[in-house]
Amino acid sequence: MTTNIKRVAVIGAGPSAGIAVDALAKEQAFDVIRVFERKDQAGGTRVFTPELEPKIPSLQELIKQPQNGDIQVPIPPQLPTQTPKSTQVNSHQFRFSDTPMHEHLESNIGASVMSFTQEPFPEIISKRSRAQFGPESPFRHRETVRKWIEALFNRNGYRDFIEFSTTVELAEKVGDEWVLTLRKETKGADEKDFWWQERFDAIVVATGHYNVPFVPDIPGLVELNEKIPGLVLHSKQYRNPEHYRGKKVVVVGASVSSFDIVHDILSVVKVPVYASLRSANPVFGYTPFTHPEIVRKPVITQVSVENRTVFFSDGSKLEDVDHIIFATGYSFSLPFLPSAKVVNRRIPGLYLHIFKQDDPTLTFIGGTAGGFTFRVFEWQAVAISRFLAGRASLPSLDVQKRWEQDRLAIAGDGVPFYKLAPRFEEYFEALRTFAGDPSPGVPGRILPKWNPEWLSGFSAILDKRLQSWKDAAAVAEARLAEEAVEKEEQPIRAKL
Repeated sequence: MTTNIKRVAVIGAGPSAGIAVDALAKEQAFDVIRVFERKDQAGGTRVFTPELEPKIPSLQELIKQPQNGDIQVPIPPQLPTQTPKSTQVNSHQFRFSDTPMHEHLESNIGASVMSFTQEPFPEIISKRSRAQFGPESPFRHRETVRKWIEALFNRNGYRDFIEFSTTVELAEKVGDEWVLTLRKETKGADEKDFWWQERFDAIVVATGHYNVPFVPDIPGLVELNEKIPGLVLHSKQYRNPEHYRGKKVVVVGASVSSFDIVHDILSVVKVPVYASLRSANPVFGYTPFTHPEIVRKPVITQVSVENRTVFFSDGSKLEDVDHIIFATGYSFSLPFLPSAKVVNRRIPGLYLHIFKQDDPTLTFIGGTAGGFTFRVFEWQAVAISRFLAGRASLPSLDVQKRWEQDRLAIAGDGVPFYKLAPRFEEYFEALRTFAGDPSPGVPGRILPKWNPEWLSGFSAILDKRLQSWKDAAAVAEARLAEEAVEKEEQPIRAKL
């Protein structure tokens, strides 16, 4: 159990930060709660940034040292101060501050199981989702989700906690305090950066893990990116299908973003679309890629500038490729936090994916994957808030380390370490038990018991997506069959 935590900094203003602020405030135990967000609005990754540069910056570094993609920038020797803006410090491209939202993006799970328990999503369904899934579509467009996140802060005066356009450039523990070095971008005729420091007793890192793209190490890829800018892309750069009209496209990966992009571009590209897969998607299998205008290919072994060629592990190749889109995920990046080193796309030394074992005044929220985003953030937020308020206790360090070792044995290292499926109930209940109920007289958030209906609802929504891909494939097959018949009849009509 910790005591004397009165000043808490929350880094980020996305959904995990929004619920963290509410959980912290309702403990009524803190004198200062500050939120630092580098964008000019709340919403996290749901904030839409329309266009990105065609070439992936620093691809060599991304491939060889993905954890160093977003590097720590030089900090002025004396603070507070003002500095002129520079590419190294302010570039959205080199700081990876643009978001991975594309125009048509819908939530990949349903609103009923994605929302927090006290904050339902509005019944706003996009035309596109309504057409695909019917008038009761469970999915929500990215802008509806962004507004929902914004509403989390537009209550109870929480918006006053936020310092927008402010990047945490360094977070260091000095004695018993966390010293945050902050940089605020100013706008106007005399655009400069204002630097200063603030001190806190604890920090909650709610920056997510969708900033720095992960790109596999493939021979020839760096040269291809340099000599033909825009050919090598990451799904983070995808915005709309029009850019790919009439183009020959290879999409790499079996993730949600992969099959979203594949189906989004099908109507405009030079068909077929080629999907390079290492294996089937663990939830949906090959169904998203089973379509008469999608050709599945194995992993890419090499690429070449000559004839814009992509080579595959089965010995086949494609020439005259216009775009390779890597939907291969992201790497954790914490350039501001030297005490939390990223190893193999994972932050070692965390208990319950949240608490830094050697200093639990450093906490993380929103890093898990594999289902029930955003709902699981609520459980994490309440656990953090109870602990920082001194109302929940961590087990011994040995127990915490054993939890991490057991997790490695069950799930594996790297990205799989964070995937909750299929052990959802175990994790939700562990956090609920840890947090306990609010103290008497304190309006803290109450975590309900795990409800099996959540999983049933989750599964039913996944079935809807599966059926939509099957329906799309059937429609395409019927259309192609009709076109084939028409082609056969045309010569006969010409003779008549």
